[in-house]
Amino acid sequence: MPVLRRSSDKFPQANKNQLTAMYIAMVVRNAMEDFHAKHLSDAQMAELNPIIRNAIYTALYVIDRRHSDLRAKASMKFTYDMIPSYWELPQLIDEFANDNPPDQT
Repeated sequence: MPVLRRSSDKFPQANKNQLTAMYIAMVVRNAMEDFHAKHLSDAQMAELNPIIRNAIYTALYVIDRRHSDLRAKASMKFTYDMIPSYWELPQLIDEFANDNPPDQT
């Protein structure tokens, strides 16, 4: 059985939010694979990947600071208000698609 490396071993200089952003970005990238194969070149995907990673990291940074930083609070409110009402709620995918997550309200 292969030894699993922790992301912190691969990226020892990374902070917790950077590691979390990289994990989330990898989940997004894997979910986009069929779309990538049909509609995006490898060059386009290579350009898109850091945009996704950096946006996720920025969102995590803002979430962490929303109670202590007025810029973060304003940014979070502005961005949240931009979410259109017609968006579907997120669904679990892949091997978790049939799970029933607990209500997190």
